[in-house]
Amino acid sequence: DESVHLGDLARAGLAEAMLRHAVHPRLARLVVEGERLSVAEEAATCAALLGEKDIRMEARSRFSDSRKHADRLSGKSDLLDLLDRFSEGKATSARSAGLDQSAFSTVDRTRKQLLGNSSRRGVALSETAREDAVLRCVLAAYPDRVARRRKARSPEIVLSSGGSATLDATSVVHDAEFMCAIDAEERRGAVTVRLASAIEPDWLLELPGNALNDADSLVWNSEQRRVERVTRTSWGAVTVEETRRPAEPSEAASQLLATSVLALGTASLIDAEVLTAFTCRVDALRAAFPEAGFPTIDDALIRKSVLQLCEGFTSLSALKDMNLLDVLKGALTPQQNQLMITQAPERITLPSGRSVPIHYELARPPWIESRLQDFFGLLKGPSIGRTPLVLHLLAPNMNAVQVTTDLSGFWERHYPAVRKELMRHYPRHSWPEDPKTATPPPPKPPRPPRR
Repeated sequence: DESVHLGDLARAGLAEAMLRHAVHPRLARLVVEGERLSVAEEAATCAALLGEKDIRMEARSRFSDSRKHADRLSGKSDLLDLLDRFSEGKATSARSAGLDQSAFSTVDRTRKQLLGNSSRRGVALSETAREDAVLRCVLAAYPDRVARRRKARSPEIVLSSGGSATLDATSVVHDAEFMCAIDAEERRGAVTVRLASAIEPDWLLELPGNALNDADSLVWNSEQRRVERVTRTSWGAVTVEETRRPAEPSEAASQLLATSVLALGTASLIDAEVLTAFTCRVDALRAAFPEAGFPTIDDALIRKSVLQLCEGFTSLSALKDMNLLDVLKGALTPQQNQLMITQAPERITLPSGRSVPIHYELARPPWIESRLQDFFGLLKGPSIGRTPLVLHLLAPNMNAVQVTTDLSGFWERHYPAVRKELMRHYPRHSWPEDPKTATPPPPKPPRPPRR
């Protein structure tokens, strides 16, 4: 292991013991760090504990009584818990400390062998400093097993190597946000961490070959509906620190805003019916006047228009007063816009003076509806481009008595029979014999507002 050099071992007086017992490089690094941080005895004990299967009775048998050690249900590290219980076992007995006797003896023997000629075991440290030093040693041995809790007190953790794991119920590490996942195993397709040890993110800076990675990126905040600049420091797949702030206007931010708006749908920029009507109007004119070169209102043009609309903006709220229809109209030439006004208008005025909207819908020809009497004096129905409008001719009760594109034919073939029926039901209304020359009744004045 490149992180453990023979010179380090020699200076610590541990080379002979390490080589003789073929200590795993991770544990060698743990012991070397312990020597450096004046916790050689604790580090050697940790290495011995890690070299043996978990010696806690509750970890070895699901029938063991762990209530005896309820005071240890929460702590910084399972290794510190093991150290304390090992010390208790030395002072009393392994059984009273809740430890397996055979494994306890093996750990004690290995610990003594690993200590060998260690020269710095006598430096006194406060309890807090001692614990922190042991935790730093663990990090030095397991820098590739850094993990972060997914949320406060959740057993779910994110691993720096990628993926996630679950802390075992026997672990005492309930509160630490960052930790080393020391011992893990796969159970039924899921990874369970049996031993964990808390760390402080600042300690990562002190590790050889600092692997902290800084990244600056633009992201879409779906809750705030805005582009944000995220500055992130990570250790592998674990985010160590992250700051978010609203992004400054830029080409990249505008492009991300446009992409996000398109993913949400254009309803925030234009009413769906308005977009459909505009698309149908352009389609009708493109078919009627191919020489005018009308564009196709497809996804590519809409995307281009949304990009144009988002220029200089970074949030959806900033677009609240913007209208995508204005940008789409801007894609037309002046001649095309003029044709749209004259040949495919939004509304049309009937001989009665009544202005009615033209309904443009996908897969249906454009249509209008109004009272039959509003069409008196009109010899031929209006058209959009070269396509006749579908006319919904309504009785006074606003129910359709005829739907047609051939107004002249209706006057000739169907109006006489319809007239007789309407005269019987609506005798107060005028039903002239010749509707083509008749004057339509004026539109009713609007009702005054209620007081």
